[in-house]
Amino acid sequence: MLKNSFSARIKNPSFSISTQRLSAFNLLRVEKELSAIHLHLAWVYIENKGYEDLIASFDRPDTFFYLDPPYNGCENYYGDGFFSREDFEKLSGILRGLKGKFILSINDHPRIRETFKGFRISKEKTRYTAGHTSPK
Repeated sequence: MLKNSFSARIKNPSFSISTQRLSAFNLLRVEKELSAIHLHLAWVYIENKGYEDLIASFDRPDTFFYLDPPYNGCENYYGDGFFSREDFEKLSGILRGLKGKFILSINDHPRIRETFKGFRISKEKTRYTAGHTSPK
């Protein structure tokens, strides 16, 4: 379902068709694609936990976390109740006590800069392929 959706949204998922290109979904390739995914994820653990429990479970000095929460102002983009504005503060507090290391990808917003003040912040130019635009 996610392979055929737009921007992997759970809340109000959207799908489209194109007369200009083939569908990303091809039943003739499903077995090959699933086999490749299986090999790629053979040693990967997938957990269905909130970020608080997940970080607590795996935080060690040699752990590296990649964190990609909803952007500031888009907290309900993926669905209601997954992430709230208050979660930015909670996440910041957890990261301040982290034993491991992390990278957090988030939009550059004054509220985010204030919440994560004291961390090393790097501003990177990004192309948002889901919206086919590049931020200024």
